Amino acid sequence: MKILANFVILEDGAITVDWVALTAGLVGFGAIVFLNFSGPIQHLDEESGDALSAMEVQSMALDFQAK
Repeated sequence: MKILANFVILEDGAITVDWVALTAGLVGFGAIVFLNFSGPIQHLDEESGDALSAMEVQSMALDFQAK
């Protein structure tokens, strides 16, 4: 019982546990955001690529001769 009481009273390593929990939460949140937005972003990327590849580039001739 004394060992359990000492464990509860001592706070050594509490900051480390807090940072580990905070980091795990942030990584989990990032993974959720990535999974939710990866599909629509990939679809938008494909649409943008198709639109750009369908465009026709026109040549432009410039004549800069000094008179």
